[in-house]
This record gives sequence, structure tokens and C-alpha cells, in this order.
Amino acid sequence: MKTPAAVVIEDDPDINLLISTILRKSGFMVHAAATGPAGVQAALTTKPSLITTDMDLPGFDSLELIRKVRTFSDAPIIVISANDNIRAIEMSLSAGADDFLVKPFRPRILQAHAEALLRRPVTPPD
Repeated sequence: MKTPAAVVIEDDPDINLLISTILRKSGFMVHAAATGPAGVQAALTTKPSLITTDMDLPGFDSLELIRKVRTFSDAPIIVISANDNIRAIEMSLSAGADDFLVKPFRPRILQAHAEALLRRPVTPPD
């Protein structure tokens, strides 16, 4: 069985490391990025099974990142942000995110959300 890949897009090095460590412990091969453009490139080249992103990123924000990624990938996307504004959550989900976690988050909750998204059946396009 192939090891699933995850792309972690987070500009704070400590939080990037935390999310990466959690996902590695969950069995993912993790590719980390710190900017919107680098995150899109990582998602394009690694074809991940899961993507996490912060909302506020250098280069462009998560909404633009999600829209760009959705042009070539249907990998589940979890937005992880300190912004708990209802409008931000709605906009993220409307842009194509699959889930939204508010910082600070519990590591086991991130792990549970990631595993739940990966259990969803993949439906082939028509």
C-alpha cells in the first residue's frame, strides 16, 4: 500500500512543524510549504491525499489557493486558522475547502478530521 502524501501550507514555522508532525504520526509523507504559490506547486507535484492550509499566507491567501488547487485536485482540504469569524469559515467552505479547524486545535482532533476525510469514498467523474 502506498504511503499517502499530505501538503501542509503554513507560514508560521512552529505551527507548520506541529501539523507536519501530527500528520507524519498518522502515516502521511508530508510536504511543507510556507506561501500560497509554494503550496499550490507542492499540491501540483505531489498529488496529495490531504492538504492543510492557513488562511493568511504570503503570496496569496487560502481562498485563492483553494480555488487554484481545485482546478487540478479533489484532495480534501482542511483550513486551519486562528480566524474564527463565521464569514471566513463560510468563504473557505464555499471556495472548496472540506473542513475548517480553529487554532489553537488539539492534535488528536486534527488527526481525527484528517482520517475522517480520507475515509470518504472517492467518486469518479461522470
